[in-house]
Amino acid sequence: MFFIRADANKSIGTGHIMRCLSIAEEFRRRGEAVTFITADNYSEEMIATKGFPVVCLHSIWNDLDRETESLVETIRTLHIEILLIDSYYVTDLYLRTIRKYTKVVYIDDVDSFIYPVDLLVNYNMYANDLDYEMRYRKAGFDTQFALGCGYAPLRTEFSNVHKTVKEKVSDILVTSGGTDNYNVAGNILDLLDRQPWFEQLNYYIILGRFNLHIEDLKKKWGLHKNVHLLMNVSNISEYMKSCDIAVTAGGVTTYELCACGIPSIMYTLADNQLQIAQMASEKCFIPWIGDVRGDMENCMYNIILWLEELMADKEKRERMSSKMQEIVDGNGCERLVAEIKTYHKLQKA
Repeated sequence: MFFIRADANKSIGTGHIMRCLSIAEEFRRRGEAVTFITADNYSEEMIATKGFPVVCLHSIWNDLDRETESLVETIRTLHIEILLIDSYYVTDLYLRTIRKYTKVVYIDDVDSFIYPVDLLVNYNMYANDLDYEMRYRKAGFDTQFALGCGYAPLRTEFSNVHKTVKEKVSDILVTSGGTDNYNVAGNILDLLDRQPWFEQLNYYIILGRFNLHIEDLKKKWGLHKNVHLLMNVSNISEYMKSCDIAVTAGGVTTYELCACGIPSIMYTLADNQLQIAQMASEKCFIPWIGDVRGDMENCMYNIILWLEELMADKEKRERMSSKMQEIVDGNGCERLVAEIKTYHKLQKA
């Protein structure tokens, strides 16, 4: 039995749970049962839909130090030998306390401090530039590491995708995260509607489970034949494989798009997306058009510029697609679960 501690809600979106579900599904594929541990019931439905049980701590998702006692009790009761934690709200005290009772695997995106854990995972494209091993050894930790895009926890449908770049662009994919606090999808649609080529294309708008603007979007765009508002999508890879260009926020979706080889335009709306955006832009495979929190209008302007450039240049789209798939092959979950199981087995020996 493997255990995962993660949360999702309207404030933090669904990213943590989604990537952990990918990991859980790979464990299950290998014959291992998985149970999720959450602070509250917000994510219970999306976890249960995938067939995994949930233990709710009835704690506060952004104040983990207050749940330590109940989590330790859960570890003891369920005889948890290894626990994967995916939360930005861990503290040094929290992790040190939990590590007294079980082995801890931690997914890191932000490198906030030296995490006292047994196995640290950072699948981001900048992970190998963070000198983890040197810093952790200097701090006296024997932490093991799983670093780089080779460990990106994507579902099996993202592995070894063959992407054909079409001569003419006809389908645009838009993603805006689990909550879309800034109504980026709505702003993009408003801007697209003013372009002379708007009616010539189809737009597939992925709306997260906690999207705050669903009703307004339905009211305004629900009757447009070329605008498809997609909610609770379980087969997003099919849209990524069939669409020609994506406009996306950073995060796990970036790696899914890379695996599918869909030429993309990236904006950011959270601090943990900035390093991904900067690295992708520097490596010239996904242009970063800015952060919507600072200048929505300029970001929208840049989106149109890049859409028109990519629509007019098939060779550029082909180069982007090829580079993206070189970076992410979609087999990260398999590697990551193998790494965790090998580590656990060695520790038990």
